[in-house]
Amino acid sequence: MKAALALIALIGCGAGSPTPTRTPTPTPENDVVAALAAYRESVLAMNVDASVALMEPDVTVSHGDQPGLVGRDKVEAMLRTFAGYKMQAYTLVAESTMVTGETAEQHGHWTQDVTTPDGKPVHVSGVFDATWHHDADGAWRIAKMHTQN
Repeated sequence: MKAALALIALIGCGAGSPTPTRTPTPTPENDVVAALAAYRESVLAMNVDASVALMEPDVTVSHGDQPGLVGRDKVEAMLRTFAGYKMQAYTLVAESTMVTGETAEQHGHWTQDVTTPDGKPVHVSGVFDATWHHDADGAWRIAKMHTQN
């Protein structure tokens, strides 16, 4: 169960703090951090469509030593199995963001508080590593996401 919830967290890797009141200087690094924040918000809202829209079509999502899910369609199907869960809180904080050309690498930590369909509260946390690609349309999208408890 915790591994499955961690996959939800993996799919929701956005920045952990609320949107700042001032706009950061536009840089590729800040753009990636903003994309992570949008992803976090989509996961917190349990908005599967918005979450998968922030992923590359051939995204790879994995947790711990489990085999990864490859492709938006497989990630979407897995996320939809959590429709009965309620996200209470979700933080996703990038500790480092490095951009080289059209690729970005992030490392950070996450925590998640979820209520299961039978009302049981569950707390999970860990670290994440994400690879982002800058697409031709100007958007940064998740190419790989790996989480670990």
